[in-house]
Amino acid sequence: MKPSYEDPIKSIYQSIRSSDYDTLSDVLDHFYNSGGCSAGVKSAICFGYKVLAGEYGQGSPGDALQANDRARQMFPSDKGLLQDEIGFLFEFIDKNTNKVTEKDIDQVGMMIKLIKIKVPKSSSVMADSVCEPLVNRLERIKSDTELKETSNIYQVSEPMMYNLYSDLTEQERNEKIAIIILKTIEDMDRIDYLKKNKKKPTKKSVTPKP
Repeated sequence: MKPSYEDPIKSIYQSIRSSDYDTLSDVLDHFYNSGGCSAGVKSAICFGYKVLAGEYGQGSPGDALQANDRARQMFPSDKGLLQDEIGFLFEFIDKNTNKVTEKDIDQVGMMIKLIKIKVPKSSSVMADSVCEPLVNRLERIKSDTELKETSNIYQVSEPMMYNLYSDLTEQERNEKIAIIILKTIEDMDRIDYLKKNKKKPTKKSVTPKP
């Protein structure tokens, strides 16, 4: 089906009804990139990207995550859309827990930070509460799981992270990414300090028997 850019809502729903996901993707990307959409068009774009995310699923996690993220961007304060996106990452981690390296875990952690960049400040507390279970899950995997030295998961996780990064504006990259990098360095320095200054257990002195 040839997409019609004059009537986005009609094109989106026609593509969904005919299961023409290539056309649906083209139409959605066109109007996502054009910006300045009405509330009605935003709702249609959001719904269309949710359909695409479901179609891609864990078989194409990079595309599915980006579709979930673009759906959420239409309504960046919506808790349900954020829960869906974080839930998808949860599913990705649970599916690959026995295959991941420390680098993979760190990349998912970075994805969470990239996702939260597009959440308004007024909704930051909500975003933290939605993301906290996944953050805790990643920390538990690091501490309780024997991580792989090498794996092929990075071939999936790196494109997932890049897709999120590519949707950031130049201003978001210049301002927000610098803050994330600085915070990451500070956390690494703090962890390194704690490791170096961790108290070693002292040996109990034994009084020799007479």
